[in-house]
Amino acid sequence: MLGVCVRIKNTNLIEKFKQFELIDWGLHFCPYNKKMENIIGFHAPIVDLGDPNSKALSVLKHIVDIISDHDYLTLHITNGKDPNIDVLISNLSELVDYARKKDVKICIENLRTGFSSNPNNLIEIADVTGCLITYDIGHVDYENRVKYIEIFSDKIYNVHVYELEIPKIGHVAPKNLEKLRPTLDKLLDVGCDFWLIELMDIEEIIRTKKLCEEYLKEHR
Repeated sequence: MLGVCVRIKNTNLIEKFKQFELIDWGLHFCPYNKKMENIIGFHAPIVDLGDPNSKALSVLKHIVDIISDHDYLTLHITNGKDPNIDVLISNLSELVDYARKKDVKICIENLRTGFSSNPNNLIEIADVTGCLITYDIGHVDYENRVKYIEIFSDKIYNVHVYELEIPKIGHVAPKNLEKLRPTLDKLLDVGCDFWLIELMDIEEIIRTKKLCEEYLKEHR
């Protein structure tokens, strides 16, 4: 499956996303638009499940209630701080169990820095709590991307695809798939072809989607 992410705050541009068949809706950018068709899953607001004083668990449970007729919810398990591991595992386990009863999969995302940038941390958390992983390619240096896939293996549920995230610039679109190809090849090797183009500019999304479609045709 090949979808696109809605990551824009300008609601006037949202209409342009109706052309896509599969949409990942970013609640950390804009409120849920129930009139939007083709939404397959969601990205949660940025909360901190590893903070004992946070209301993150109740916030995420409420979101699961709202989106219970959709497939998954991707989340950042911390907001950048080092988590209290016991609190994190307890909260995430409870959330996974709660969401499972409503047929919603919980996916945790690797980040560019901090606790969630270490793939060993994420796979350990996923193994203990029963959640899945959203693999963000652009949050990882080129030379480590295949290694992350090997560590995450069959826990990867979906993938955020773009070239690279650069501080103060954001997500960069690929001009071609030369540097992404080894990563995409490895993803197909482990059976993961659920890819989501995560860019902010609609024209860049369209171009990147076409690159991926052409790539996938070569591998069918």
